[in-house]
Amino acid sequence: MSEGNWLAPAQPGVVWFSGGDALRFLNDIISQEIGDLSPGDSRRSFLLEPQGKLRFLLWVIRDGDRYGLITEDGRGGELASALGRYRIRVDVEITEEEGGAWIVVGEWDGYDVSWPGVARTLVIGGRPDLPEGLEEEYEQLRVSAGEPKWGVDVDESTIPHESGLVPASVDFTKGCFLGQELVARIDSRGGNTPRHLLHLRSGHAISPGEVVTADGEEVGVVSSAGDGLALAMLKRSVSVGDSVEVAGEHAVVEDLPSKTQA
Repeated sequence: MSEGNWLAPAQPGVVWFSGGDALRFLNDIISQEIGDLSPGDSRRSFLLEPQGKLRFLLWVIRDGDRYGLITEDGRGGELASALGRYRIRVDVEITEEEGGAWIVVGEWDGYDVSWPGVARTLVIGGRPDLPEGLEEEYEQLRVSAGEPKWGVDVDESTIPHESGLVPASVDFTKGCFLGQELVARIDSRGGNTPRHLLHLRSGHAISPGEVVTADGEEVGVVSSAGDGLALAMLKRSVSVGDSVEVAGEHAVVEDLPSKTQA
C-alpha cells in the first residue's frame, strides 16, 4: 500500500443546491436529515426511486448556505437531471461543480467522507499536490471497508437494506422522503430482505463473478474481491459465521464494518 496521503484514481461527481428553498427541497427528497448539518460537515444519504429501491449512493455536504450532493465519477449530470425534475415552484438553483473535486485517502483539509477503517477526505477546488494511487490498492481498501460500488455490488434493483448502508444513510425520524414507505416497512420488520451484501474471507484467491455455494446450493455471486476478501450479495439463508464455497474453495461469511461499526 502507498505510504502517506494519496489521491483516489477517480474524481467524484458534485452537484450544488443553492437558493432560499435548497434545504427544504433536498430534505423532502433524500433519505438523510440535513436540517442540522453545519457548514463543513458531511453525512451519507440515498436518493431512492419512488418505489424505494436505490438510485444513488450519496454524501451530503454543506458549504455556507449551499448544499452539495456527492456521487460516483461520471454520474453528476445524471443526478442533477434527476433532481431537477422535482424543482417546481421553488427557489433552488442546481449546478455541477466546475472547479474539480478529489478524494484524498487519508486526513486532509476538506470534508470527511471516510469509510469504516479508511480515512478519506473530499477536496473541492484546486487539485491537492499528492500522488495518485493505483486502482488496485484503492479497490482493496473499498472491499475491506465493505463499501458497495454502484453498478458492481449494488444497482437500481437493490433494496436499501441489502446494501448495509441504511444505518448511516437513513434518518427514520425526519418524516417523509422519496421512497420512504418501502424503507420504513422493511426496517419495522427487522431489515429482513431476500439478500444481504456481506464479506467473504478465504485463504484462497477470490475473483469477481465466481459462484458462492452452501451445501451444494448457489447462494450468491462474488461482485468485488481482493487479497482473500470479497463482497457478495448472499441469500438470507446464509448467516454471518457460515462456511461456504467459492469456486470450490472454503470461505467464511463475515458482516460488513458498516453494520458492526454503525
